Amino acid sequence: MDIRFRESFKGDFWFLLNVLLAGAFFNSVTGGAGVGGEPFRAHFLAKRYKRSRTSMLAYVLADKFYQVVVLVFFAIFSIFFVFVFVNISNTLKYILEATLFFMILFLGITIYLIIRRSNFSIGKLFKKLHFLSFFKKRFRNADEFGEFINKHSNVFMRVFRKSVRNRKIMFEAFFLSFIFWIFNYLAAYFLFLAFKMEVNFLVIIIVVTLGNLIGAFALVPGGVAITEVAMTLLFAAMGVDLAFAFIVSLLVRLIYYVFSLPIGAISLWYIKKITHNENEEV
Repeated sequence: MDIRFRESFKGDFWFLLNVLLAGAFFNSVTGGAGVGGEPFRAHFLAKRYKRSRTSMLAYVLADKFYQVVVLVFFAIFSIFFVFVFVNISNTLKYILEATLFFMILFLGITIYLIIRRSNFSIGKLFKKLHFLSFFKKRFRNADEFGEFINKHSNVFMRVFRKSVRNRKIMFEAFFLSFIFWIFNYLAAYFLFLAFKMEVNFLVIIIVVTLGNLIGAFALVPGGVAITEVAMTLLFAAMGVDLAFAFIVSLLVRLIYYVFSLPIGAISLWYIKKITHNENEEV
C-alpha cells in the first residue's frame, strides 16, 4: 500500500467502521462462508478513495485472509482436541476429518500462492466460459474475455501479495485478528459467568470455533440456526447443561445479529448516503 493512499485512511475511522458493519450485514444475509460483504466493501471503498474496485477488493480480502488463517489455526487445534478427549460418533468424526483435510489444504495452497510467483494464466481457464450469454453480451470473443480476467487477476494478486508480505502489517493484522476471535470467545465466557456457571475457557474456544466453522459451511444465510444448534450440541458434549448451553449459544448469536443486521443496515444506509453526496459534489 503506497504512503499517500495509506495516509488517506487516517482520520476516516467512522467511515471505515460503517463499511465494516455494512459488510457484516451482507455476510449475514448471504449463504455460504460469509464473504458476500467483501465485494460490497470494496465497491464503496473504491468510490470513497477513487481507486479501482479490483485493488480495493484485494485489500479487503487481505484483511479477511488474516481472520480466516487465525480461525483455521484455532479450528485445527479444536478438531484435534475433540478427537483425543471427546467421545463422538463415527459420522461426526468423518465430517471433522474432512474439514481438517480441507483446512490444511487451504493453508498449503494459500502459502504456495503467496510465496511462489506463478506464470499460470487464469484467463485461459475462464475464457472457456465465454459461451455463456452473460459474458457474450459484454465481450466480443473469448480472447478478449481472457485478457480482461488476466489483467484484473494480475492487479489483484500484486496488491494482495504486497498486503500480506509486509512483515509489520502482517504482525499487526495477525495480532488484531487474534484479538477479534478472543473477544468472540469472551462473549460466551462472560455470558456463562452471568448465569453463575464456570466453564473452562478452552472449552469455549473449541465450541465457538467449531460452531462458527459449521455455520460457515452451511448453505443458509449467516449460518442461522445451524451455528446455534452446533454450539449447543458441542457444549452439551463437553459436559455443559443442555439448557444453559442452548441459552448461551442463542445469546452469543443474538449479539452478532444485533450488530450485523439492524446496525449493519443503518451503516449501509449511511455510507450509501455519504458516498452519493460526495459524488454529487464532485
